[in-house]
Amino acid sequence: MAQKATGRPRPTTSRLEIGEHSIDRVEPKEHDDGTWWLTWTIRLTDGRTRRPRTKGRTKTEARRRAKDKAKELLAASRSDIWKVADDLVSYMEKVSKPAIETAKLATNSRDRYLLVYKLIVGGCLREDHKHSRSLKGHTIGTGTRFRALERCLVEIAELHGSETAHQARSVLGKYVLDQLIRDELIDASPIAGKRLDLAGSKGDTPTRGGVALSADEWNAVIDYLLALDPAEGIEPPKRGMYTLEDRIAVAANAIDLTLLQTMTGLRIGEATNVDPSMVTFDGDEMIFDLPPEITKTKKGRFVHVTDPAIVARFKPRWEIARAKGGPLIPSPAKPGVVWDQRQRNEAVKTLYLKMAEELDIPALETERSHVWRATLNTLTLGAGVPEAIRTAHLGHTAQVNRRSYTDTRDGAVLARKLSGLRTSKSTPKSTQSESSPVSPDEPS
Repeated sequence: MAQKATGRPRPTTSRLEIGEHSIDRVEPKEHDDGTWWLTWTIRLTDGRTRRPRTKGRTKTEARRRAKDKAKELLAASRSDIWKVADDLVSYMEKVSKPAIETAKLATNSRDRYLLVYKLIVGGCLREDHKHSRSLKGHTIGTGTRFRALERCLVEIAELHGSETAHQARSVLGKYVLDQLIRDELIDASPIAGKRLDLAGSKGDTPTRGGVALSADEWNAVIDYLLALDPAEGIEPPKRGMYTLEDRIAVAANAIDLTLLQTMTGLRIGEATNVDPSMVTFDGDEMIFDLPPEITKTKKGRFVHVTDPAIVARFKPRWEIARAKGGPLIPSPAKPGVVWDQRQRNEAVKTLYLKMAEELDIPALETERSHVWRATLNTLTLGAGVPEAIRTAHLGHTAQVNRRSYTDTRDGAVLARKLSGLRTSKSTPKSTQSESSPVSPDEPS
């Protein structure tokens, strides 16, 4: 009669499955001091194996301590493993929020992003704001669908304004969706490249023109644009009449247009209507003689560019435009005509959003070309440049100049001329003007 097989542990060479250990397969060994040591293996929930050692006064105690240690290791490894069925806000609290808190951001940017983060997860401080479309209550799977993200952002726009909604989109993209991609929970951002209507409620249109950058930010933008390759990140079109070269030309136009405005404060309509006959060169200086017909105020004025690098950048453009005819910054597709307003604005917007992210200047997420008028006015005001000179440069009356283009909370001390500003540094970040200052050349 065959003897009944008795159960015994599997050989220690058997492969461990996820969450298994070899504590019951191996025997503790007694050391000379009378203690018992157990060397065992465990496969964690992420697939990695560990080979700890535990000791006890007896075999039983050594095994018990080993099993307690195994529970700790498994619990710790499970906290790093997420599934699409897990709660999305729980994931954001453990992954996204710490990513914001430890990111290399300016203090005001970090505080702003954390405030926006609270709105995304439904943590608004206003009792009348329910945020019923926040990501709270969603799993990772349901909360990362396009419609769920769209509803969340649109609601933020309606309750808190367009600017806040755009910042929320940035936080979602960089600190939530990108982290989910890294953890292999989603393949790509559902909202990347998608158009979202984040205009917000009526009366929420942002007032532009009163936000000025600090000298540090202003210098950083100019240095960035001078170094930026217009072909960077440009993909060949899959269809349509435009070529890769056309797309690169659009990017180059946006870069040079913005460079010109950073040093002159020209309005975008003025800058794109300048032709070679209005430009002269005097050493490292470029002088614009703007006729009344292209200025908003219908009054001619002279504007100087003093940065040698920017002057050198524009001289080839001037020579080409003088030889072929047309504006200094023409239509990329038709060099002899003025750049189409819709295409121009779209190209500029793309560039500003890129600068906002890469240079960590949140103001550029919503501000456009008028930011340079406010910046130059504020910096030169701080440098003591008389108002008569500043208003002549910007092309406005003193009253409009003080009301619309002065940001009074930037206390940077700057050199008198723009060429000096290009080498000076300041620490305050961009701010929103709240009052009209008294100019240095006017009695208080």
